[in-house]
Amino acid sequence: MALVSVLAAVLLVATKLTVGVLTNSLGIMSEALHSGIDLIAAAMTLYAVRAAARPPDEEHMYGHEKVEALSSLGETILLFVTCIWILYEAVSRLFLGHAPEVEVGFVALGIMVLSMVVDFTRSRVLHRAAVKYKSQALEADAVHFSTDLISSAVVILGIIMTMLGFPSFDAIAALGVAFITAIIGYRLLKRSVGTLTDAAPRGISQTAEAEAMKVEGIRRVSKVRVRESGPTTYIELTVLIDKMIPLEQGHRIMDQVEDRIREAVPDADVIVHAEPVCRDDFNLEDRIRAEAADMPEVKDIHNIIIADNEQGRLVDFHVEMDGALSVREAHELATRLEDRVRSLDLCITSVASHVEPAGGPMCPAEESVFDKSSLLETIERIHGLFPEVVSCEHVRVYRTRGGLKVCMDCLFDPSLTVHKAHEIATRLEGHIRSNHSDVDSVTIHLEPAE
Repeated sequence: MALVSVLAAVLLVATKLTVGVLTNSLGIMSEALHSGIDLIAAAMTLYAVRAAARPPDEEHMYGHEKVEALSSLGETILLFVTCIWILYEAVSRLFLGHAPEVEVGFVALGIMVLSMVVDFTRSRVLHRAAVKYKSQALEADAVHFSTDLISSAVVILGIIMTMLGFPSFDAIAALGVAFITAIIGYRLLKRSVGTLTDAAPRGISQTAEAEAMKVEGIRRVSKVRVRESGPTTYIELTVLIDKMIPLEQGHRIMDQVEDRIREAVPDADVIVHAEPVCRDDFNLEDRIRAEAADMPEVKDIHNIIIADNEQGRLVDFHVEMDGALSVREAHELATRLEDRVRSLDLCITSVASHVEPAGGPMCPAEESVFDKSSLLETIERIHGLFPEVVSCEHVRVYRTRGGLKVCMDCLFDPSLTVHKAHEIATRLEGHIRSNHSDVDSVTIHLEPAE
């Protein structure tokens, strides 16, 4: 497409320049010079389009698309040079008496009409190609030739007025060409400089933010950066997602954001960066877990207990850390976590952490073969103290290094609340341990009685 534009420009320049010199018409010569600039611009476009199509390399990791913006900037400079020359010649002919005799006729008129037909045809073709490939260089050429139609019409008016006996209209027509060329140059300059300085295209950042917020799991968009380079729109944005979301789920959310933005902005190169944020509707226990997740030294946190009394709100939890840490290092980390937890709620008056080694060898557990009759009698006797407990079933006893582990199912009245059932189970566990000193822990599974 750019090659066709070059050949058309060569034909127009040669024709207009010949007629302009033969007739001494400044209007036609200014149009010839304008077309000469277009010829240079078309050649630059041909080079720019081919250069921009090269893939990214080690020196140009974002590709070579900005070559087109450089080409457009070069065209703009040439246009302003043309304006200055036309303005100088027109003023000289109008006010300084340097006007040669202008001899125009139907041949000159025919050449300008032919010029308009050629400009119209290639402008339409270039415009379609520029839209299809999002080429700034082709767009600049299309704008050139579409506005050339106006300048050619001005020159034709000047020729007609000159033929009617008003020779000064030739220089006035040239001034019209200079004015139109200056407007074109300003628009191209603004666009080229914007691309080269990474100016954000209007409306794209708002579109990217709106599409990101439509994805479930995105709490907020904190930053959006957009720039254009040739047909590619580069979009980078930072989104805030819930801290408690697993990594795999967070990755899927990022993919959804990228897909939505690419659908709204075709040919976009999208990079999404995620930052964690604590949800406003998290309860205190969730917030405590979120704070622990922010500290890479903390491997796990469990057994979180939150209690309120007359002194205020008390928080107790177990925290797992690397077993190779010194007691001093572990204490410093635990203190930091306690301070962060204390800052979550003004009602918290006390925070206590219990440090445990993470990743240590698990206690081997084997189902005990000793006589469980005594333990079963104790369970049967104790559970009779709680009428809400219908029965205790599936009692399992395991021997570990820490002592005996007792697991069993307790069937409760189905209408009983979880709070009440848990309270009874806790008391039941305490009775079992107090009656059997070798029992280290008791785990009761709550089930509704049918």
